[in-house]
Amino acid sequence: FTDGTQFEKIGDAYYPLEQTFNQGKVSGSILFAGESPYKTYYDFAGFIRNTPLELVYETDAGYSILPVVVSEIGKTELSDGGHSMECPVKFTATGRFYRQVSAESATELVGGKTYGVSTYPYTYAVVMGNTLEIDSDSFDDSPCAVNIYGPCINPVWKQYVNGELTSNGRYEGTIPAGHRLVISSITVPYTITERGSGGEFVADRYQFCDFSTDRFLFLQHGANRISVTHDELCEVQVIVTGRLSYATL
Repeated sequence: FTDGTQFEKIGDAYYPLEQTFNQGKVSGSILFAGESPYKTYYDFAGFIRNTPLELVYETDAGYSILPVVVSEIGKTELSDGGHSMECPVKFTATGRFYRQVSAESATELVGGKTYGVSTYPYTYAVVMGNTLEIDSDSFDDSPCAVNIYGPCINPVWKQYVNGELTSNGRYEGTIPAGHRLVISSITVPYTITERGSGGEFVADRYQFCDFSTDRFLFLQHGANRISVTHDELCEVQVIVTGRLSYATL
């Protein structure tokens, strides 16, 4: 990454105004090989027009994802007896590297979580009913989506980071059985929607939330405990999906 922080000079000292990162760039080359390298190249050139794109990157710690657009791709001559060509490519990042995480209430305590072929060293556990926990090793505020399943009346959600209350929200209304309320800071703009049993959009519920609260949650460094209460005695199912953000991996 490259730092984009702006500084103000006061006397002989420089004081940062706001810490930011410049937009990321990834460059390299792609080998198109086989019986028809030209066709493979043109197929790829057509594929990258389908946006948004995500670049999946593998390290010793597992897989991470970077949202990108292809800003440049070159086309070289055939080599290897006409069976391959190596073309330069440049990606421009539209976000940060992230790793997908999720946790669900009313599940067994587990150490680590497996995604595909990769195991991440985080702990996802239930602390009590209606409550779950996600540990984050990222020092960036990471977006997440809180899914509250019905039946549920006037749900209140709270986030504790390392034992301290940091964010909360409240929805005035009823979530029927088979539906869920989704509070998402992953999408831009942020959304609060009701979804049906198949995930289909039912209604925008943003205007029915308490505007004196934070409403949207972001996973922070350390232990993130998220709990939900409502006006009935029965427990509610809660699932949180998040994207732990990193400046570099």
